[in-house]
Amino acid sequence: MNEGEADVAIAHAKRLIESGVRASDIGIITPYAAQVVLLRMIRNKEDKLKELEISTVDGFQGREKEAIIISMVRSNTKNEVGFLSDRRRMNVAVTRARRQCCLICDTETVSIE
Repeated sequence: MNEGEADVAIAHAKRLIESGVRASDIGIITPYAAQVVLLRMIRNKEDKLKELEISTVDGFQGREKEAIIISMVRSNTKNEVGFLSDRRRMNVAVTRARRQCCLICDTETVSIE
């Protein structure tokens, strides 16, 4: 889990909602089930976020949202990216957005791949 990324993802979703995007038109995607659990716990604390969909990459396959926020989770000094090296999964993640795709990551960790 990456609590910092979860907070940033939820904050970005709130900004989108405040700018007029419906919560039901926003999705947060992450490759890790534990990050989904964390994001949902944060989401459930606020009524205006209740329709915000949060799922794994595989859970979003075949569907789209107006705005997608991707939480990559991985952050380490060894540049180990885990699931993120699976190009098929990453393709699914970044192609779910109709209008906006926001990628939240540790750029130093993911820059090698």
